[in-house]
Amino acid sequence: MTAKNTTGSWLAPDRVRMIKYGFLIALGIASTAYHLWFTQLFPFEQDQHKIAHLGFMLVGAAVLAFEPEPETRRERLGNYATLLEAALSVVVAVYLFTAFNRIVYEQLGIYTHLDLFMGLLIILLLLDVCRRVYGPMLSLVGVVGLAYALFGPYFPGILNHNGVQAERLVQGLTVEFGSGVFGVIVEVSGTFIIIFMILAGLLEAYGALEYFVQVGTLIGKRVRSGLAQMTTVASMGMGSVNGSAAANAATTGAFTIPLLKRHGLDRDTAAAYEAVASSGGQIMPPIMGAAAFIMAEITGMSYLKIIVVGFLPALLFYGTVAIGVHLTTIKEGLTSEVNEEELTEVETVDEDRKNALNRIFGRTTTAVSFGQISVRNLIVEGLALWVPLVVLLYALVVLMYDPLYAGFLSIMSAFPAAFVQGIFFRDGYGSRDFFVDTMDGLGRGMENAAPIAVSLGVMNIFVGVLNLTGFTQVFASSLVELSGGVLALLLMFAMVAALLFGLGMPTVAAYITAVLLIAPALTEAGIDLLAAHFFVFYFAILSALTPPVAIACLVTARVAGGNFWRTAGKSLVLGAPLFVLPYVFVVNDSLLFWSAPATPITFVVVGVALVATVTAIVNYFSGQLRLPNRAGLLVAAGAAMFAPLVPMTVAVQAVATLTILALLYIEVKYGSESETGQPEQAAVDD
Repeated sequence: MTAKNTTGSWLAPDRVRMIKYGFLIALGIASTAYHLWFTQLFPFEQDQHKIAHLGFMLVGAAVLAFEPEPETRRERLGNYATLLEAALSVVVAVYLFTAFNRIVYEQLGIYTHLDLFMGLLIILLLLDVCRRVYGPMLSLVGVVGLAYALFGPYFPGILNHNGVQAERLVQGLTVEFGSGVFGVIVEVSGTFIIIFMILAGLLEAYGALEYFVQVGTLIGKRVRSGLAQMTTVASMGMGSVNGSAAANAATTGAFTIPLLKRHGLDRDTAAAYEAVASSGGQIMPPIMGAAAFIMAEITGMSYLKIIVVGFLPALLFYGTVAIGVHLTTIKEGLTSEVNEEELTEVETVDEDRKNALNRIFGRTTTAVSFGQISVRNLIVEGLALWVPLVVLLYALVVLMYDPLYAGFLSIMSAFPAAFVQGIFFRDGYGSRDFFVDTMDGLGRGMENAAPIAVSLGVMNIFVGVLNLTGFTQVFASSLVELSGGVLALLLMFAMVAALLFGLGMPTVAAYITAVLLIAPALTEAGIDLLAAHFFVFYFAILSALTPPVAIACLVTARVAGGNFWRTAGKSLVLGAPLFVLPYVFVVNDSLLFWSAPATPITFVVVGVALVATVTAIVNYFSGQLRLPNRAGLLVAAGAAMFAPLVPMTVAVQAVATLTILALLYIEVKYGSESETGQPEQAAVDD
């Protein structure tokens, strides 16, 4: 055994992990205290607060990227660079924070060489730390933006502009503070997003994943595809909380995929289920990851309106996923119910974190026990989850509080709810266990927030370049001109652009990039502002399923030990109806903007049409579909979903809906039940 693996060595991986997670917990405590203090008292100007916020997040993201057990010389050098970047992040944040008043109020636009150097340094730190956390794609967007600003005169056509001098570029992106790195998107990150990421971290530590698994298990007992539906419910719940398709796929997939494989589902199908279900959590109110806050800020509309508008499309999204999972599961021959005893056999807590917590605090806990699963037990064991969410909704909807204050109240309610849940309803759970869970939650909050904040800082570089060069309006006008004023063609261009912008990038960053360039063209064509934003947002989410990157499929394929391309292919089949959904709610805007009786009627009609679509694509109902019925379902579904485009909309909707129901009835009554597919031999090396 080498020295670095010796238990007593400071370089032993377990000890390094303990130091890493211990530091993230300490940083999470400090960051939480600072941000809660700021959001309640506002002791500094907003621009000055952004400096402190980015400083915390840069350090957190750099430490998060540190590899406790480097296997190559490159990884070891990367660790040294990561530590250096963490230290430099502290230096640049302290400098800009303490020099803020001098730079803004005393020098009046005259900047020292040191000011500009620090501005350049924070740009470089954001780009490289983001590369370490998310890979090269997003940082490459920032680099391309900088190159475009500097070398504008050398670009052809609509890309051509006069160019921006290097000194002016650094000024505009950093030390002017009102835009660029310290623009409005980072302001949203430093207020709304950080508060809700702290809440998400606490909910995770208090047992949100285990709880959603139990909810999925309870629901799954009522349907034949119960085990697979557990994946859908758990991923929907966790995705709304943590706001990341990749993180959601890794977290819930580590639990659900081995169970699905163990019961006979082939590894690629299991990975596809998790990828599709994980991709949509960010559209599910009330939290919707981080994107709802960005959307509210860009559109100038209230957060409450955003989540109301997003509610029915989210139900259609997950209803479609649930139906697709159900039909595919039955078709592949997996109908096993969940065995509650098996739930304890699959690790639900990250092993590295669990070991680190045990070394730091002498214990680690699981906030939800897998005992007898019942409605009563779920109410009791869900206190730490439902009390904060009820407080959040009550503060937003009834009291009409600002989401910042509502989020603060929700965090404050999580502590007593988790304490009561643990102390009074769990055997052997004491105040020290509650303390450990809380510390873990604050560390998780930092882990959730830091990568998002750093990615938004990089996006602010790109947005700042667009503002400096005026490219946004030029691109929008060119897109409209290219489509020839044909709305359907414009929407297709917007879809392709949103999917391309989303390749390899986190959803929020993909959404920001796409919406700034595409939404102006859509609104110019007469589409409502919110409808345009949701259209782009949905395709930014679906980019997590789109090859060649398909980040959600990449993560789940690794967890399952499957083939990436087969996983991506099955994900696209299962998620195919979801690529139609954004077009549907643009055409049927009553799904977004509620009115009676249009909204409930449209919701039912579109819901039936999506069932028909997913049935035809999966090619299974009570058996494999007959070709005429399959074609008829697709045609009738298209007519039902896009009826507002033709005269006599109500009559078309009625005929199409009745046709779908009749075809499905024929399949149940006369369809063959013998043609069920057989699952591939699943590996049980979980």
